[in-house]
Formats: sequence, C-alpha cells, structure tokens
Amino acid sequence: MTRVLLLWPGSVGASGGSFGCPQLVGLATYLHAHTKADVHVRDLVFERALAASSRRSFSLAQVFLGDDGRGYDVIGVAIYSSFDWLPCTALAERARALLPHAVIVAGGYHASARPDEVIADGSPFDVCIVGEGELPFTRVVLSVDGGAPMRQQILGSEPIEDLDELPLTDWSYLDRYRGIARRHASQAQLYLSRGCPFDCAFCMERAKREVRWRAYSVERAIDEVVRLHAWLDLRSWTLFVTDALFGMKASWRRAFLAELARRALPIDTTWLLLRIDLVEDDDLALLRDANCSVGFGLESGDPEQLAIIRKTGRIEDHLVRMHEIAAWSLEHDLAWGANVIVGHPGETRASMERSARYLRALFLSPPATTGFLSVDPYRFYPGSPIDHERGAWEHRFGARFHAPTWWHEGDPAFLSEWCDPSRELDFLERESLQDTLFGPILAEIESRYAHRGRAREHFLRSIRDQASTRRTRLDTLGRYFAWRAWTGHRIEAARELLAHTDLASLAREGREAALPSIARLAQLPLDSPILDAIREVPRERFVPIDAVAESARDEPIAIGEVAVSAMHAYALVHRLAGITAGLRVLDLGSGSGYGGALLGHVVGAAGSVRGVEVDPELVRASRVALGEGSRVEVFLGDAREPSHWTDDLDVVVAGFAWDAIPFALITRLREGAIVVLPVATAPDEQRLARIEAGPTPRVTWHDRVRYVTVRGVPVARPRAESEDALVPDKQRLPVLR
Repeated sequence: MTRVLLLWPGSVGASGGSFGCPQLVGLATYLHAHTKADVHVRDLVFERALAASSRRSFSLAQVFLGDDGRGYDVIGVAIYSSFDWLPCTALAERARALLPHAVIVAGGYHASARPDEVIADGSPFDVCIVGEGELPFTRVVLSVDGGAPMRQQILGSEPIEDLDELPLTDWSYLDRYRGIARRHASQAQLYLSRGCPFDCAFCMERAKREVRWRAYSVERAIDEVVRLHAWLDLRSWTLFVTDALFGMKASWRRAFLAELARRALPIDTTWLLLRIDLVEDDDLALLRDANCSVGFGLESGDPEQLAIIRKTGRIEDHLVRMHEIAAWSLEHDLAWGANVIVGHPGETRASMERSARYLRALFLSPPATTGFLSVDPYRFYPGSPIDHERGAWEHRFGARFHAPTWWHEGDPAFLSEWCDPSRELDFLERESLQDTLFGPILAEIESRYAHRGRAREHFLRSIRDQASTRRTRLDTLGRYFAWRAWTGHRIEAARELLAHTDLASLAREGREAALPSIARLAQLPLDSPILDAIREVPRERFVPIDAVAESARDEPIAIGEVAVSAMHAYALVHRLAGITAGLRVLDLGSGSGYGGALLGHVVGAAGSVRGVEVDPELVRASRVALGEGSRVEVFLGDAREPSHWTDDLDVVVAGFAWDAIPFALITRLREGAIVVLPVATAPDEQRLARIEAGPTPRVTWHDRVRYVTVRGVPVARPRAESEDALVPDKQRLPVLR
C-alpha cells in the first residue's frame, strides 16, 4: 500500500488561530477513496503544539518518517501562498534528504502561479500540481503504485466539475489534534465551493486557471457543516467558510442560509465572504437568522481606484450599497466586516484621501456600527492580473515593484509590500498616509461597536488588533531602511532613517510601553531620571540598521561580536552606580554609544561622559549616532589602559565582563568614586560588582548577568562604506519563520 503524507506548513491557519486545513483533509479523503493509499495529514503548527503538550521536543524527521518510522512514498506539500515558498522548499529539501526515493509534490496558489520555478533544476520537488489537486494527485499515487513514479512534471489544471462527486470529508485525518485544538484555535475552517469568476486585479485566484463558481449541493453543504460539528463540537467556535466567494448563485445562497438557520447549530457565528453587489436585503435577513457574519472585500472607498483595480462594474452602486448594508445591519444587529487594501498600483494621495473620507462616513457618521474595518497594504502576488500585466501598470501609473520575485528572499512580509503605487505616491508616503488617514478611523470603531451576538468578543479582538499599529509600523519601517541599505543605498537609507520623524515617534512609544517592566527589573521608580533617559534617547540610532524595529524592545541587539545590551541592563547598572545630574562618568567598552547617550542625558550639561572603545568602526559609528554637539566624548583605546582611570571621575561603568575586579586600576580613582562592573565569578557565571574606591575598596555583589567578555585591539579592517549608520548584516535575516 502506497503511503502518502500531506503536509500543511501552518503559516496560514493555526498560526492565525484557525484549525482545519480543509484543503488537505478533503484531498486525503479523495486519495484514499480512489487509490486505497495510506494517507496521513500533518499540520506543522499543531505538530509543534502536540509535542509541547506532551513535553517532548518537536522532530521534523519524525514527521517525515512517520510515527512508525517507515517513511512515505509520496509527500505533498501545500504551498498555499507565496509566503510559504521558502519554508516549503526547505521542508521539501529535508524530506528529500530523509526519503531520497519519495515523490515530492507541490500544490497550492503559489505552485499554480509559478509551476516552472517549482520543478526547476535543483528543486527538491518532483511534481507541481496546478489548480485543484484530486485528479492529478491521484495519478501521482497511481504512478508510484505502478512502479513508474513521476518526476519533473507539471500536472493540471483538472477541476472537479460536480463537487458532490467528492467523498464526504473525513475529519478523522486530524484526530491527533482534536484534543488540543481548542487550546490553540478559536476558528474552524471549511470549504463549500470553489472558483471565483471576477477579475480583481490584485487577486491570486486566477492562478488556479479554473474560475467557474461550483458548489456542493445545498444538502451536501449542510451535511458538511453538520459533520464537522459532530466531529469537533463547534460550541464556542467561529466557523469560517473559506470559499473565495461564498454563495455566488442567489438561489443556492438563500436555500443554504435558510436550512442553516433551521438547524440552529450552537456555533458562535459562521463567517462568510460575500460580494457587496450580490447581496440583497433578503440575504441580510437570512444571514441574521442563520447566525452568520459577513465579510466584504470593499478594497477602496474611492470610485476611481475601484475602477482601476477592476473591482466591480457598477462602482457607485457598489459604494452606495455598502452604506445600505451597514444601516440595515445596525438596525438588525448583523455583524459584518469590510477589508480595504491601501496602495494598489495606481493609488495616489488624492485617492487615499477620498477612500478615507468614505470610510469615515461609513463607520463613524452613524451613531453606532455593527461592522469592523481591516486595512491592509497592497501586496504583489504572482499569478494575479497585475503580475501578468506588470509592464502595463508600470507604464501607465509609474508603479514600481521593488522586489518582483520577493518569495525567493527571506523577508516576505515586507518585500511583498515594497511597492511604489504611482509616480505621485511612493512606499514611504503610502505607509505614512495609511496611518494618518485610516488610523484614527480604526481607533474609534471599538467605542461605537454595537453588535451584541455571541461572537462580539471575537470581533472586538479583531478591531483592537487593527487599531494597534505601532509595532507593525515600526517593523515595516525598520525593514524598509534595512532593505534600502542592502540593495546599495546605505548612505541614503541612513540619512532618511535619522530624519524620519514617524519612526522616531514610534520607537519612543515602544520604549515608553516597556518602561514599567524595565522599572521593575531595575528596581527603579517610574519617575526616575534614568527611565526618562531610556524613553528619550533614540536607541534606534545606535543599533545596526536592520535592527531598528527591535530597538524599541527590551532585549539585547548584536553588533558583530558585541551587543547593545537590553534597556533594563543599563537601568540596573546606572541605578547601582547612582547616576545623577552633574556627575563625571567613564563608560568603558562604550560600543555603539547608546550607554553613553543614556548617561549624558542623566548627568546633563553640568556633568560629563567619556567613552572608551577598542573598535575603531564602533568609535566612528558612535560619534555619528551621538551627533555634533553631544556632551559625550568617545575615544579609541583599551579600557584596561591605566591612563583612562583618572582621579577626577565620580563613576566608572563597563559594558563588558572582567575576569576579576581590577583593584590596581580602581586605586587610581579618588576616594568615594563608584565603579560598577560585570565580573566573572565562576566559569559560567557573571555578577555585577559595585565597588566604592578608597584605601580599602568596598565591594558588594549584585545581580547575575550575561555580558560579552573583554576584547583586545581588533585586526584592522577597511573603513565602512558610510559613517552614517552601523553596517547592516543581511545574514541576520531568518529564512524560516
């Protein structure tokens, strides 16, 4: 019997609180029915959760070899979207190493959009399936059964004409996860139809080739819902019908909703995706009666932009109808959501402003709303009409796709969005306008949200997530400047970063949010001048350009062999050292200058800070980051050189661990001067030592810490291309996320 593994990478689904991967469960059901293969389905997110729940380490090798260690003859990997390309390729390479004779198959949206890439020379995949998988995957399994396994082939598209011919979905393929599903997800997924004949320019649906809308019969669709409920028990769950387009035919839609209402299943709500131009008031009443909530791909509130992206043929009706739906839903307590995509090719400042005005009227002009809004940046997808017509979009609007094959890189979340929409609107301005125009609308929706159904808290979480944009924006801006530097614009990126007021403000907000935790760890009151320094000193200037987003978090950041310590580490050392206004401080191993900048902020104009750093590159970078006119001076030298230890100092601190307390150097200080050093107290232990200088220095030992060890003078290396920022290290970028 041929053994088949169907693998879900987990980037879509469980990672977002959803459970089910119905694509693979349905495929497994079909393959077993038509080939008698021994089929197994594995969701990697739930595999990790399963391992954690049983207190064992997760093993990818065990996934590929199976619980019995026998391995598989055929492995299908779901490259659901282009975001999965690199992780899935890595998974396939691992499978190939463990099972060299297995046939490895790729399917999904990305595989359908770029089949030639999937089976290119050197690829670990043997077969690429375009579109629906049941018929072509059956042929793959039968080729293995017959002793002539397929290699280097593209199969499909072979759509299923009548979905009722598919066997009833056998959810027992996910039995291994059922016991932990509720702990890791709140939304179950189910498919009831396939295809979408509309031609939205941004959408990946056409990559599957077959766009005709086909659905189960109403009776079969209801049976699928009931069977999932019987298997999983959907009480307190949201059911997400993940069809690209739910209920395109009015007769089918209304019959299904009427029967769903009659069954009265104890689901919190059933979430459906519908087009605005298909919905009549009769549908809305049926949706309410069936305890459904509905999502609309509004895409934009600007008529011109809707025409550009080919969203609908009746544009004004489309926008007016959305207002009518919102009013009906408020009166009858129907929960709904609208999604807007900002920065489509062709977008301008004017179109974004018109869209924001429309959305403000839609959500904030009525006294309340039962709708919520999600606002996403445009992402460039292979297989979309924009992909196929990219040259025309570039010529007509001046759109620029900075990473047109972004799925090959290790930063898909940013690179897929890195587009200039038009000649009039570049990426940075789009990013800023998205927050300025749409952020206030998102922030106000929660206070007006009036839906009273069982899923109210579910939707409130979505509303809050959309309104909390600081960390997302900071990550986006950080990646922008890093990629600008990596793609040959290091000097310009560094200068733009220093001048970017939004980034500075977001980073400051992030540091401020971390202050209560820092205060607790460093045992400081919240009104401490030391914490004020952490809030005000722009840490993002003192880290590598690819770590700007992380700079607002209380965690250490590597700079080659050294690091900028976590913010609480500086706070703790400065508290022990008694840093106050007017002191004269020596900062040993000053690194990128961040610790010195904090000290300078606290000691003020009446004090002084002298930094000593052994690495000339860091000295140059720290001087730039500190800026002209800084009261902090940084010198190139060895911290252990006695000449730095002068009797005019009040405090000495160090950013590296010493092998022992340097009493010979401390005796050079005036009596009463304070020294705080990390010191190795055992082979695997460091502690902070506080020493009060004098004829008999007084030593007290404090927290356990972890610092880099003392460094000597580095080997000379070429000067950095730019003194405007620390050199970014592209190797820091993770490939698997």
